[in-house]
Amino acid sequence: MFESDCSKRGVALVYNNLPDHDPATDMVLRSVLQAFDEYHSLVSRAKGLAGMAENVRQGWRAGGRAPRGYRLEQVATGAIRDGEPVTKSRLVLDEELAPVVRGYLQLRAAGVPRGPAIARTDVPWPTSSVHAMDWQALTYAGHTVWGVESDAPDGVKRRPRAEWLIQRNTHEALITDDEAEAILVQVELSLQGRRMRASPLLLTGLLQTNGEPWHSDGCGFYRLGKGRKLMAANVERAVLWRLREDLLSEATVERVRVSMQAMASGEQVDGRRVAGLERRANSLSNEISRTVGLASRIPDPAPVLRRVTDLEHQLAALLSQIEELRRRQKEHSEAAGMTDDQVRALLRRLFDEISELAPNKDRRAEARVMLAELLDRIELNPTSATARLHYSIRSSSAATGDKVATPRGFEPLLQP
Repeated sequence: MFESDCSKRGVALVYNNLPDHDPATDMVLRSVLQAFDEYHSLVSRAKGLAGMAENVRQGWRAGGRAPRGYRLEQVATGAIRDGEPVTKSRLVLDEELAPVVRGYLQLRAAGVPRGPAIARTDVPWPTSSVHAMDWQALTYAGHTVWGVESDAPDGVKRRPRAEWLIQRNTHEALITDDEAEAILVQVELSLQGRRMRASPLLLTGLLQTNGEPWHSDGCGFYRLGKGRKLMAANVERAVLWRLREDLLSEATVERVRVSMQAMASGEQVDGRRVAGLERRANSLSNEISRTVGLASRIPDPAPVLRRVTDLEHQLAALLSQIEELRRRQKEHSEAAGMTDDQVRALLRRLFDEISELAPNKDRRAEARVMLAELLDRIELNPTSATARLHYSIRSSSAATGDKVATPRGFEPLLQP
């Protein structure tokens, strides 16, 4: 998306770690490397979410503001980071607002509609924000709840309750569990029957005719304005077939292999740097052992143990850096020795991932992002029942980049 914005404004992006090569190879190579980056981003995200979940299991807050009626209390953990004590937060009652919130929630649990409940308790907040309090009923029952919000692209804002992480009895409650359950039942029933927005089709945003885009009609067809419709399955099947033929062609495989080998030879991880970091890690490990031994021999070991925690954080960061450098060493080594068959298998896996995600409406957005990295647009001629793929690539010959199309149009087997 950032590259697209730059291109529209006449700005060319040049990557320091990519060798100079022809535009077609650049397009494929960047897509492969971005797939690797996306993988590492997902791994890092999973680790971060796991850490937040562990905080919740220990009774701490995973972040965010305190619900109305509570305030955050910061508790020192004993660790030191960047010279400052590390703290975690938990909820304590706000003596001024807690009675107002308790009165409102008890009315809602008794079946009083939201508007009258607000009027009878003189709640000082907008109605829209009070609605969020109903969804936090379990929090007001004294439990820490995490993982409620959904990041699914199908318009569903909240996960099913069975997927919520609930750590019970972590703070003082304002209402009972039965009252919280009664409130949640009301808000869930209020959502039944609502029409959810349909997920966009695979080629939404790419498919166009004379600059006019095709959109989903919500029933499995692409629609151009208010006129002609085309069966989505037929168009998408033909586009994916053409994409596969282009990616797995002998010329593409050869160019990608040569470029990956050039990249591996041009950027090497300094082995001396890795060795130096390993020596530093061993030194920190020994220092931790000595400090722990010192703590066992003094009357008040708390300051020494805080030092141990700080050293352990430094060691963890150092080991993570070493692991990243070793991973890059391995990637460069594998890239340098890649054969045409291995490159073809890599490109085939890239295509297979797109084709596997495409039919899944819950993950179709991921396939659309991957296609947007490869394609600038798909020009469709409904009269002749043909289409042409225009690949989005960067070229050193033009500041704004070049657009390369399929050599010949192909027939997407359109149905009326």
